[in-house]
Amino acid sequence: CEICYAPALSKKPHGVLPVVESDPRPTLDRPSTPVVKTIEKTNPFLPHDPALYIADASKEHKILLNKFCVVPRHYLIITKEFHRQTEPLTPEDMMAVWNTMKALKNSHDALAFFNCGSRSGASQPHKHMQVIPRDTPSPIATLVREHTARRPGRKATQPGDLFSLPFNCINHAILLQSPEDAEKSQEDILVEAYISLMDAMIMSLREYAERDDLTNEDRDLVTSMRSSFDYNWLMTTEFMMLVPRKQESSNSVERVILEINSLGFAGMVLAKTPKELKLAQDRGVIELVSETGFGFGREGKSRSEEDEQKRKDEQATVEKQMDGALSSL
Repeated sequence: CEICYAPALSKKPHGVLPVVESDPRPTLDRPSTPVVKTIEKTNPFLPHDPALYIADASKEHKILLNKFCVVPRHYLIITKEFHRQTEPLTPEDMMAVWNTMKALKNSHDALAFFNCGSRSGASQPHKHMQVIPRDTPSPIATLVREHTARRPGRKATQPGDLFSLPFNCINHAILLQSPEDAEKSQEDILVEAYISLMDAMIMSLREYAERDDLTNEDRDLVTSMRSSFDYNWLMTTEFMMLVPRKQESSNSVERVILEINSLGFAGMVLAKTPKELKLAQDRGVIELVSETGFGFGREGKSRSEEDEQKRKDEQATVEKQMDGALSSL
């Protein structure tokens, strides 16, 4: 895994995402009409800085350089017209991202992501996806390849199959089919994968809401997500992944927290202060990012020694698989 110390990012401005008031009815599947409180804030994308413009990604999207980049050539794919960061991805959004990745020199290892909603780590209310070029596979890509490979007693995961990775929180991923094998367009493949992941996420959240060990606050939070989903979306040319978010930051340790966005689930966290850096080094990336999702097991209750050891073993395995998979993001 990667822990990046980036104190300069503490100066990054954060736009205010719109607050969504959800229908209070306690079911995940009932339709509701969210009430959005409009919050005025300077939009850095309308107009955008001309010096950051790269090209049009589509009739509806532009590619900009990220002014507050994590790595060189960190790209933003923004909508030309204003759309909220809380809106679902559209076929056009995903194709703009896909075409941007495919235009890169080493497209096979490029990483795309989208922070949907305030709890996902989104910093601007204007809809934008992000693409990071890579010379080597990202930690999450390495983990996916190892997790889906054929093993003794288990068949290899096939394109189109859903699976979950060994984070200690709800997550779903899918291997992407090729247009030739599936006899479908690239757009159809991406849309079907996204819908499958959304369906799986909703089903998992319904099951989570039925747990008998949830606090009233947790239960209200998960049931509110039927109208406004907060999640991290990641994609490479091989797979797509979705992680619903319970909170924006890791749990506080001596008043120190780490803000987590999609890159956390790619195996990277960004520390802006020495205390944050120490927290990440002491706790480990996997444990920190898992705290921000909807956890498995019996939260709030003591685990059996066997369950706790199993969790630690799985976490150690994931850390080992992801550690050293890249030089840096």
